[in-house]
Amino acid sequence: MAFKGFDLLSDPVAIFEVKSGAVTFRNSAAQSLITRGEESGNKFDCFELWTQKSISDLEWGETSDDDTAHKTARLEVTILDGLYDVSFVKHEDAQVAPHIIGVFRDITARVEAERIKKELVSTVSHELRSPLTAIKGAMGLVLSGAAGQLPEKSHKLISIAHRNADRLILIINDILDLDKITDGAMVFDNANANLLTIANEAFEAVDGFRERFDVNLKLEIKDTDLVSYVDPNRLVQVLVNLLSNAIKFSPTGGDVTVRLATHGDLNRVSVIDCGEGIPDADQRTLFERFVQVGVKNRAATGGTGLGLSIVKEILNKQGGTISFESTFGLGTTFHIDLPKSEHNVEVDQAESA
Repeated sequence: MAFKGFDLLSDPVAIFEVKSGAVTFRNSAAQSLITRGEESGNKFDCFELWTQKSISDLEWGETSDDDTAHKTARLEVTILDGLYDVSFVKHEDAQVAPHIIGVFRDITARVEAERIKKELVSTVSHELRSPLTAIKGAMGLVLSGAAGQLPEKSHKLISIAHRNADRLILIINDILDLDKITDGAMVFDNANANLLTIANEAFEAVDGFRERFDVNLKLEIKDTDLVSYVDPNRLVQVLVNLLSNAIKFSPTGGDVTVRLATHGDLNRVSVIDCGEGIPDADQRTLFERFVQVGVKNRAATGGTGLGLSIVKEILNKQGGTISFESTFGLGTTFHIDLPKSEHNVEVDQAESA
């Protein structure tokens, strides 16, 4: 049979009929998996059982090589005591009967290693946050003069340590937030929140950061009384993240503007900077995890590359979206779009009447 070459692969391979999903071929690795199941008391064809339940539910996408276009799909399935990442390719050309090739890669060990690593990172992050917070608080008291006046040189050194402790706490918080989002454990305490109040709180939160980079913050109110049903604290976190990025990548003495306006049926908060902009090559991956862009010295600006991915996830959970416009060398504008609360809708209806 033409498929005998698959016996050379260490991964299980099965060939299925397109219409029925019936298995027409199994390579040696797939047959070994069936034999292992029989030896442990599972006397069934694990590929047949799986395909009857799942093959019709596959979501197919298009791909192509040099000569032919194919449909492909991927899925994770459990077979016996293992987790498998399955890659499917559907062939419907005229030379052979239509069929689907499935390659089953055992990812059990990899997934378990990732789970252990994730637990370790989460545990270490939790254990680090408390002592770091205490260290930062103690240094803050010293800087405020609670322990007496410091010599200028000592004050400068402790200020540097204080800023770096603050940076470490932000990194740890990002890691913990990402952990919560991945597990679906992030809690939202939603209420009708006035977006002007949110903007003012975010301005207060970044004021010290703004002073360090010598950047001006401006508030532009195009429409008033914008209210959305969101978690106010999480939305402040989103806006602080966007403002921090805008401040870091703005020129000294530059302006960062927050604009409040309606956008169709939505409330829109825009963060506008006149910084270096985002290179075209980096725009597609901007919201992915651990992605950092920009040509500025990253040692000076800091960051984990997690902030924007966390922002996007928080907004998704709140029924909102984030988008951006950027011209390299001229600046970037991020738009947060949120559904109007019932309060907004009632006001709009009253104004229309």
